[in-house]
Amino acid sequence: MKTLKQLLIGGVVGFVGVLLLLTLPSLHVEKYANIIVIGLFVVVAILLGVSLLFHIQIKKLSGMEFHGDEEDEVDVIKYRKFNDYSLLIQSSSVIVLLALCFALIASKNIVLIIIGIILSLVSYLFTFFMMHLMKVVHPERNIPEISDPKFTEKLLDEADDGEKYIIMHGLYKSHNLLNSILVFAIVGSTIYSLVSEHSQLFSVILMALVLLIVNGKYLLSVRNK
Repeated sequence: MKTLKQLLIGGVVGFVGVLLLLTLPSLHVEKYANIIVIGLFVVVAILLGVSLLFHIQIKKLSGMEFHGDEEDEVDVIKYRKFNDYSLLIQSSSVIVLLALCFALIASKNIVLIIIGIILSLVSYLFTFFMMHLMKVVHPERNIPEISDPKFTEKLLDEADDGEKYIIMHGLYKSHNLLNSILVFAIVGSTIYSLVSEHSQLFSVILMALVLLIVNGKYLLSVRNK
């Protein structure tokens, strides 16, 4: 039943995707480029604003004293807010990059390009603050500096067995999802090239290279353990 449901969902998504690819060439995206870029900037601003709110809430909770069960509950709240903060920052970084690329390629509006660069820098600063916030959430741990060459290994060493399992489980699911999405993206770009007569060959090659590198890195890492 679960497999059938996944197939149905995949079929619907694929059908909608093909429809979009068929109608996209008839749309003159350049006419709406400024509106699209501004809309993306608004989304980024909202994400950064909510992230800042989470940052303030986490620091406020960390500065207060709790005891017993209440302390455990607050730790869970801080942990979840930190993960929400991380998700929002990562999302804003990707969206602002998309908006900046859109402004450079389709809009070519110098004001929007400058705003995009500024928002990109702000997103980068929020990413830097995320590392500092991690130390606030886990003051008892020796969190390495982000400039440390072995940052990933040392950070993983600080996690307990349960956290390592959750991290590995999430990374494995993300790895499989990335593979599926890249394959769909390659197929979609190919269909778009055939329908619109605008070659996406470079994008297809680039995505195929990413797919090869990601899978190669993962399998070699597993093999050498």
